[in-house]
Amino acid sequence: MKKQTAGIRIFVPVLLSLWFVPAPAGAAIDVDKVPNPLATSNLWVGDSGGVLGPEYIALLNSVCETLKVKTSAEFAVVTVDDLGGRAIEDFTARLFKKFGIGEAGKENGLLLLFSRDDRKVRFEVGYGLEGTIPDALASRILDEQALPFFKEGQYGRGLFATAKTAAETIGAAAGVTLGLADPAAWPGQITPPQPIAGETAPEVPKKAAKPDPLPSALISAAAVVLCMFLGYRFIARRVAGKKGKAAKEKAALGGYNAVLLTWVGSVIAFIVLAAVNKAVFPYLLSLGVVPAAASFGQGRALKALRRKIAAYREPCGKCGQPMSLLDEQADDAFLSAEELAEENAGGLDYEVWQCDNCHASESFPVKLGKAAACPKCGRWTLVTTTTTLAAATGTSGGKVKIEADCKNPSCDYQKITERNTPRVPPPSVGSSSFSGRSSFGSSGRSSFGGGRSGGGGASKSW
Repeated sequence: MKKQTAGIRIFVPVLLSLWFVPAPAGAAIDVDKVPNPLATSNLWVGDSGGVLGPEYIALLNSVCETLKVKTSAEFAVVTVDDLGGRAIEDFTARLFKKFGIGEAGKENGLLLLFSRDDRKVRFEVGYGLEGTIPDALASRILDEQALPFFKEGQYGRGLFATAKTAAETIGAAAGVTLGLADPAAWPGQITPPQPIAGETAPEVPKKAAKPDPLPSALISAAAVVLCMFLGYRFIARRVAGKKGKAAKEKAALGGYNAVLLTWVGSVIAFIVLAAVNKAVFPYLLSLGVVPAAASFGQGRALKALRRKIAAYREPCGKCGQPMSLLDEQADDAFLSAEELAEENAGGLDYEVWQCDNCHASESFPVKLGKAAACPKCGRWTLVTTTTTLAAATGTSGGKVKIEADCKNPSCDYQKITERNTPRVPPPSVGSSSFSGRSSFGSSGRSSFGGGRSGGGGASKSW
């Protein structure tokens, strides 16, 4: 007999709150706020740090674009004002992942990040380029090409020399010549933005006093006990109101759902309260130990209720004496042909009781759900079968035949329908790299190709 879940109306108090995590103090720009240069400007170069100017942006973008066209490797050059207190290795790895630099599958991305106020620079190398630009080579390129210019304040020229050397290294490994050349005249280095003289850091507001977790812990514990108690009382009343042993057993199953719902509410309340009040131990007691104890007590009560149901005997409607429950074979003699058909079809199961005193009998139907109610005779004898006439494919839909047949011997209802089924959906395909993307000046590029970083590279300070 298929078990059914009784509905329960139990209100579990759960405290909800919003938990905001502030950015690191003093962060000029967070990783998530660094603009993607391809998406915003159709360029491989982003100058949030304000150290390049249009001439050096164009020179650097030409290096990156040439590398992309001739090798398919993606090279991004990004400047920021500062790292907001993060380590440059963490900042660069997050930014690389956010942009997805490099073609998916090839992982041939390279990121050169420059932090103006931190005076730091880093190469972040994709998986596919780690053999071409290992950590030692990345470190040497920065030492020889970047730092000498950076120490003189020539940031644009240092970044160009670094990018040009890295790009030529990748091109040589791919067997192509990029043909990169220094400009006939070097553009002037623009003056980077400077902090406002006399600027002071904003006053940090004092932290609010830490709330006392004891009152909310006690309230939560009381709510758990109350929910458990009300849940049991609700189930006990439902059991008392049912006729027949099978119906009472189904109603009793709802008690275990009450336990489950209370535990779910306790776990949610524990997570929220512990996070909001920054305390664990009081809520571990109130929403861990208390529900466990309450569940144990309710479990004992439910077992006692199940034992009572097992010994239950339905009172006779005529003489009031306890009746006996007949087994499945014996009760067939008391059922009509329609009722037997409902049992055979799997729509209903009949529980038959017989009085030992006056020999009266009484039956109680229990819904099984394997057959539906017939629209003609109303009996739970309608059996539906589905047959595939044509299987669906990736290019065309299919067709099925649905036969609804009433198994009631006194009913001739039958209905046959056919229904079309949709096509089989194609397998999901990962985002392809460089689908209709533009280059500097011509191709409609909107983002990088979805590559990944292997964590390799090198960082330098000056």
